[in-house]
Amino acid sequence: MDGFELISEPENTAVQWEPMPFPPDLGKHRYLFGTSGYHFDDWIGTFNPPRGYKGEFGNQDRLQFYQRYFPFVEINNTFYREQDQGYFESLCKRTESLTYSVKVNREISHTRTWKAEEGEQIMLRNVQAVQPISEAGKFYSFLIQLGDFVRYDKRKLDYLTSVSEVALGASLDVHIEFRHISWHTVDTLQTLKDQGIGICNTDIPRIKDAFPLKSYATNSKGYIRYSGRNLENWYQKGPRDTSKQRTESRNARYDYEYTITELEDFALGQIALTQKTDLVAVAYNNHYSGQAVRNAIQNMQILNAKLTEQVS
Repeated sequence: MDGFELISEPENTAVQWEPMPFPPDLGKHRYLFGTSGYHFDDWIGTFNPPRGYKGEFGNQDRLQFYQRYFPFVEINNTFYREQDQGYFESLCKRTESLTYSVKVNREISHTRTWKAEEGEQIMLRNVQAVQPISEAGKFYSFLIQLGDFVRYDKRKLDYLTSVSEVALGASLDVHIEFRHISWHTVDTLQTLKDQGIGICNTDIPRIKDAFPLKSYATNSKGYIRYSGRNLENWYQKGPRDTSKQRTESRNARYDYEYTITELEDFALGQIALTQKTDLVAVAYNNHYSGQAVRNAIQNMQILNAKLTEQVS
């Protein structure tokens, strides 16, 4: 991905850098924490070692370094371009313990036709592609992320269930992220529950008609995503004709760091969700400049403290 390049260090100059603190292991509490994506150039020198660093972590690729911190990651490039089995085989070879969620291609989630047969064919290709991580026991769920402009209607809900059934028939979970409040109905939730489709609870800026952040569960796996609350830049501004402009626009949208107070509230919702599910995945999507990593680590520390208090 494109991002902001750091100025190269002078030759023969030692690069000073300290890794972020390692978070507590929450696996025993049935949580999988991580971020939405892992390969961002603006993470270099903030989360990832800076260029020119010769220390302990300097020889690892970004995914291998990432798995030192988190047990879970969302694969997002599949939203823009479908990947083949070779891509997912590479993920398996490069990591030992990561669990993956895979965002479905935008031709499914941002369709203009809502024709089930078209979405089903794309989902079938997605299902075939993820076989390497599925067979390795590293697959968590497909994520269907709807835009905040997509309003509820019965035809769209039927489309989503039909597309999801392709994955469910292959014993692969699906979670749907709704961003418009019109989907916040008993009918929507009951339909997902009846079909065994998960709901992805989501935190986005408080735009008009935003789906509220909740701790809903419609299958045995919980899912929560935090995309920041940068209301001013949520609707991207300026030209996006070049790769650099698109990256800058994307970074501005997700340039938000959650406060400790907000993270404490999130931890309460996460605890509530584990009471309804067997496992909960938590993904931070406010990725700009490593904010997702910092917030995920802070959240894990706060949640660990609250869970420890409950036991003692």
